[in-house]
Amino acid sequence: MNKFLSGSLSAIGLLAFTSSPLGAQGSDPGVELAFMPRTMTVTLLNEGGKYVAIDLKHIAQGENCRMDKDATIARVGPGTTGTIRVRYAAAQTSAGGCPFMTTFDLSDADYAAARASFVAMKDEASKKVDAIKKDLGEKWDEVTGKKS
Repeated sequence: MNKFLSGSLSAIGLLAFTSSPLGAQGSDPGVELAFMPRTMTVTLLNEGGKYVAIDLKHIAQGENCRMDKDATIARVGPGTTGTIRVRYAAAQTSAGGCPFMTTFDLSDADYAAARASFVAMKDEASKKVDAIKKDLGEKWDEVTGKKS
């Protein structure tokens, strides 16, 4: 739960940071959030590489790092043929993984699975919130600060 919460907060911050009117051009849906469908090794595409604070080392552009299953990622645009360009959108909590804001390409099939996982969890969370609203009734308005 704590990993999900920190990942979600980081993802919201990333979404606010990367939102721009440029994402509205063409048929590109802009930034979307997803969860890594499985643990895999990815190739770092960040120009100049990235520094990994938890491991105290530098990963150069073109080197590999590990993305863990269920890590929060954000779609940032099209990748090379048959891929989607994504960015790691949560803080690293274990050694050996990719640094925060790592950019890499994910296959279309893997991205589709990642996005489906995110949408399913989002729908489940919405249902839980609706159930809590129903259970609390008028107290929900008090808790959220809404006055009738």
